[in-house]
Amino acid sequence: MKKKTLKALPLLLCVLLNSEYIFSQSYSDPSRYDIIISEIMAKPAPEVGLPAVEYIELHNRLPHPCTLRNWRLTLGNTSKNLPDIPIDSCGYAVLIAQKHKELMEPFCEHLVTLSSLAVTDGGQALTLSDDGGEVIHYVNFKQHWHTERIKQEGGWSLEMIDDGRPCAGEWNWNSSTDPAGGTPGRPNSIRGELVDNNTATITGVTMMDTNTLRIHFSKTLTLATAEETPAFHTTPPLEIVSVTEVPPAFSALDIRFGQSPLADVTYRLSFSSELRDCGGGILHMAVETPFGVTRPPKENDLVINEILTNPADGEKADYLELYNRSTHIIDLRDVKVGYGGDTLPLKATTAVSKGHQLPPQSYAVLCRQRSATLLQYVCKDENSLLQCDSLPDFAIGEGVIHLTDISLRPIDRLAYKEEMHYNKLLTTKGVALERLDTERPTQDESNWRSAAESAGFGTPGYQNSQSGRYVPEGEFEVVPEVFSPDNDGFEDFAEVVCTFMEAEYRVNITLYNSRGHPVKHLANNVLCGTEARFRWDGDDDNHQAVPAGMYVAQIEGWSLRTKKSLRRRKVVSIYR
Repeated sequence: MKKKTLKALPLLLCVLLNSEYIFSQSYSDPSRYDIIISEIMAKPAPEVGLPAVEYIELHNRLPHPCTLRNWRLTLGNTSKNLPDIPIDSCGYAVLIAQKHKELMEPFCEHLVTLSSLAVTDGGQALTLSDDGGEVIHYVNFKQHWHTERIKQEGGWSLEMIDDGRPCAGEWNWNSSTDPAGGTPGRPNSIRGELVDNNTATITGVTMMDTNTLRIHFSKTLTLATAEETPAFHTTPPLEIVSVTEVPPAFSALDIRFGQSPLADVTYRLSFSSELRDCGGGILHMAVETPFGVTRPPKENDLVINEILTNPADGEKADYLELYNRSTHIIDLRDVKVGYGGDTLPLKATTAVSKGHQLPPQSYAVLCRQRSATLLQYVCKDENSLLQCDSLPDFAIGEGVIHLTDISLRPIDRLAYKEEMHYNKLLTTKGVALERLDTERPTQDESNWRSAAESAGFGTPGYQNSQSGRYVPEGEFEVVPEVFSPDNDGFEDFAEVVCTFMEAEYRVNITLYNSRGHPVKHLANNVLCGTEARFRWDGDDDNHQAVPAGMYVAQIEGWSLRTKKSLRRRKVVSIYR
């Protein structure tokens, strides 16, 4: 059989399967998802088989030919008018820059030339709109959609797997497996049926204005959803006057209320009927979603609670966990994350530009590569993980992270360094640094510890494996009195907790072994406030692990103002 005949088989099959439709229906203008972006070549070099030419492939899913007149393609913030484009039934059109026409003609019969075409290597939003401005297809691709790292380096296109689920997002895309590196103008090499067992969930809410609540979903919803206004309810009740879709991704709905929600009231949103994603999956709201009027965050309302600066496997998968320790709702679009600098960050970016309400005593995790975080760590609440493309690439060894409001007023600040990790770890790659107590100062280095191995070295979105607040019963306590410094997440360290009737005490703390020899000088002439905490990891002054057994912690303190002094001793035991 000739090669041309083989190439025509998929088209012939599509026409035959839909012949009854073709001859019984009049042609209408394409609607949403009738024409889709089905292949993207963003980084064509180094060449694999195709010439080093960027292209975007359009695919007609209709069983009849059509012509796209006065359509537009938007790449990031750049919008291009498309020429009239005829596309065969179940056919293709490949968009390229005019200057590359001669290079691509031997490889594709369905070329459409534009004056220029610049696709961002690392990924960007692509929006295809018709002559009326209606969004027909939207793809916000990322470089890491290439699951094989070598193909991220260039020469391979991204192909859609199942064109029957054009709005499935990241999970419906991967690298071409064609020996040429791509399949412009013909069926994709990885085409197949996508099995998607994940149900859509609500990923967050934000107030767009005094009367409009925007709900973000993990998937694109069906068009019919916008007509299901009676399905939504709030407690306490608010009149709902409209529900509308939010283009271009259609993964959010705007709910318009007849009156403004009251300040200092936590409302809860629910719905009584089924909602469906565009793949036909059913969304059930298992729990009510809280929302309300937010307040701008002040200093220490929101704190840094966990950081990953040295991701595993070299992935750009840094993350930053935030904890709302206030009594009110904070919207993360009112928060900036900065990096570097001393009192002010060198660079700062909005934490969540689309908005995300964080209730009191709740966590939010800003991820540079959310999919990698989900794969590498146990995530008890996936909806607390938020993709943040502009999150800084934190330095591995040491650096400074700032939280500020939109006017750059400080909220929290952490200067981290490698020495804050558990010093017996062979490597800190893939190990998060966790805060022990949200009530203690952020910059207290003894308030940070490596995430426990038993928790997978990270706890994004839920209580830290190394958390815990100890309340002293007297002037000098060691808690716990027996501990096992093995980084398993259970009593890995002891804290020497000192409380004083007044500030400005100078303190020495020394650990002695059973023979009376000093093994660790935990504090040396340290100036304290009314409370001080010192962490002992079961090591000596040379950072070597001490043997299991009993030790004596001795504190010596004296007041600079009142000249009072104290000396106390407590027994602490290590087992290994």
